[in-house]
Amino acid sequence: MATQDSPAGLDVGKKVDIRVLEAIARKGDLSIILYFEEDLAKTSTYTQDIMEYSKYPEDNRPFIELVSFMTFQREMSPCFDDALTTVPLMITICSNSEEYNGKSVVKGVLPFLDEMDIS
Repeated sequence: MATQDSPAGLDVGKKVDIRVLEAIARKGDLSIILYFEEDLAKTSTYTQDIMEYSKYPEDNRPFIELVSFMTFQREMSPCFDDALTTVPLMITICSNSEEYNGKSVVKGVLPFLDEMDIS
């Protein structure tokens, strides 16, 4: 089975610093979606999830676009970027073969926040 190149080198299973993902997402070539639930990320498509959760505000869904997540975190905690320097937030890539609205979609899973010490 031939494998297709993954968008921006974001291979399934790879752990990537969220700051690197943000830089990639801000270029606008692809959408990076962060999931809070690994099972959902692996068993559904982003298109299905958008349809199913469309009635909920973005911050009440079990997934969020990466740039929105970073903006929200910075608004909530001015020291968020400093914390990421001390304890990098590593996102596990779980899907890189979808498209939505003509753009490639990369889905990543956030680690459980209780597994991190950002104090």
